[in-house]
Amino acid sequence: MASIAYAKDIQLMSQEIIVQQNGRHHYHYEQNDGSKVTQDGYQKHVEAEHDGQAMEGKFSFPADDGKLYTVTYTADENGFRAYGEHLPTPPPTPEAILKALKYIEEHAYHTSETH
Repeated sequence: MASIAYAKDIQLMSQEIIVQQNGRHHYHYEQNDGSKVTQDGYQKHVEAEHDGQAMEGKFSFPADDGKLYTVTYTADENGFRAYGEHLPTPPPTPEAILKALKYIEEHAYHTSETH
């Protein structure tokens, strides 16, 4: 016996798209189920010979548990970083590791280069 799941009739309530010639863009939409997306992007000078694109935004969505979840994010030369109250977080760095990293930073090993 097969079961069939029916999707909700989700409709777009509003939408805005702005793209500029300088590389900036803005994107936003909302749906009748409470979902929302907003994203802003721009060109970013990363290195002497390279430009990149950076984006910041957030999205919200209703989950099966009835809650509305929101994720904010940044994407740039440092990668994609997402934040949300419902997302797992790493455990704190142990004190011994923090002390070791501080020691390494303060006592960096240097060599003189000779050719």
